[in-house]
Order: sequence, then structure tokens, then C-alpha cells
Amino acid sequence: MSWGLFKRNIIRQTNPTYNPTLDINKVATIWANEYDAAVKRGKDFINLESIQTGNVEIMKNLFRAALLKGLATPPGVNFSLVNEFGNGVKAYWAGAQMRPFPIPLIPAPGSIQNLQVNSNIVTNVGVWPIYPPIIPAKKQEIMVNMFILAALIHLFSIGGIIQTTSLYPSAPSPVPGPGIIPWTGYLIPPVIPIPNINYPSEDGSEPPVIEQKDNQSINELGPVQEYEQPTESEDILKGNTSLQNVIDNTIPKDVLDDELKDILPDFVEQLEMGGTKCE
Repeated sequence: MSWGLFKRNIIRQTNPTYNPTLDINKVATIWANEYDAAVKRGKDFINLESIQTGNVEIMKNLFRAALLKGLATPPGVNFSLVNEFGNGVKAYWAGAQMRPFPIPLIPAPGSIQNLQVNSNIVTNVGVWPIYPPIIPAKKQEIMVNMFILAALIHLFSIGGIIQTTSLYPSAPSPVPGPGIIPWTGYLIPPVIPIPNINYPSEDGSEPPVIEQKDNQSINELGPVQEYEQPTESEDILKGNTSLQNVIDNTIPKDVLDDELKDILPDFVEQLEMGGTKCE
């Protein structure tokens, strides 16, 4: 799931017109489930491994606490729901389990080849960037845009450790042994993988999934602005894992308005300082 689909699902499902029985528990559940669905379509920058299980229930409870805190905050007192949601997102990633495949192509340090992945656990929950005091968002779309930008920045900073069985040089032949591969950075691609009903085909020409462009309207919300989408076989980042390149290639163009663009340099500084700027 891309950020464009995440945005439209949140807006649609938390709109009382479409969901007249909304309450705080349902809103927290919608946000948690949509975030979980979005990141499960993603992968880390280098090894291309996706999250398998995150702490969805803890995230949901912290989202609910943030919503209740917002209701209890008196008018005129600084409060940012997106900042509070960051606690839930970081809790989601604490000790999260990553999938054991594909086997990383880059060998563990000192080895010549990885044979299998024994475990892959998130060990760094990353930095959730904190918004400065700003005028409260009058439209729900603005708050969703703020969350997407913060979530993308946050994913840029999370990391983990892959424990492998790898081959190490030895005479007369290589020997297997344990290996450790650290990784940092997680990417949500700007396309939506959907099952291919024609797979498998007799001639083997059909792929198991089709990368559907995220430019189609959902109900009456209208499309996210279209931009060039990479195919499954292309490297989305083309080897450039800079934050700006991640933003340029994965975030919908209608998310970054002028105000969010002005905040972006401060978010970068927060990342560089490891979040200490916010303490």
C-alpha cells in the first residue's frame, strides 16, 4: 500500500458520512490498521525485507490515548495529535519481527555468501520528528498529510539486525558460521501490489503480482496526483537512499504543501541530532 492509498483510506473511513458510527476506539483502530497495512507493503532500503509483525495493539491503545488527550486539552493550549501519534508508531516498531526472506545479497561482514536468515529484529525504533507549535489543522486532509511526512521521516531512521548463517573463507573449502548484518531505513513504494489472477501461466510469462499505479480514485475522494511510477523490476531509489530522494520518489505530490516544505529542514535536523533537539 502506498502513502496515497493510505491517505485516501484514512480520509474515507474516518469521514462520518461514510462511517456514521465513529467513536474514538474506531478511529484509533482505523489509523493503526491502515498504518500496519501500509508498512507491510514496504521493505528496508538494502535487503528488501518487509516487516512481518509489529505491535499493532499497543499502537492502537496509544493512538486512543492520544485522541483522548486531544479531547481533554483546553482551547489555546498547544497540542499536536500527529506528535502524540508518534508514540504509538514507535511502540509498533519496538522489537518488531521482519520477514526472513529474501536472503540478503550483501554478505555478512567477513563472509562470502549468506545461506539463510535466522532472525531479523528491529532494534532501533527511530526518531519521530516533532512538529513545532502551528495553527491547528482545520481540514482532516492537512493532518493526514502531516502524519505521512512525519511517518516517512521516521521510517528513514529505524533499523535492525539480521542474524544469518553465512559462508566464510577457509581452506580447503568455505565453512558456515553465524553472521550479523545491520540495516537502517525502510521504504514504502509508490505502487500497490495486487495478485495476478493469470499466475501461473503455461508459458511462465505472468508475474505473481502486478504493481498497480496509485492514481485511481477511491469512492468520491478523487485521485492523488499522478507521477512517474517505477516498475517492479526497477530500483525505486536507483541506489540513492538520501531522504530527499525517498521523498521525491515515494510521497504523493499533494502531500507536501508550502508549510510542510518549510518544516522539512527542521525535521532533517532532528534526524541528524537523533531526536535530541526535541528533548
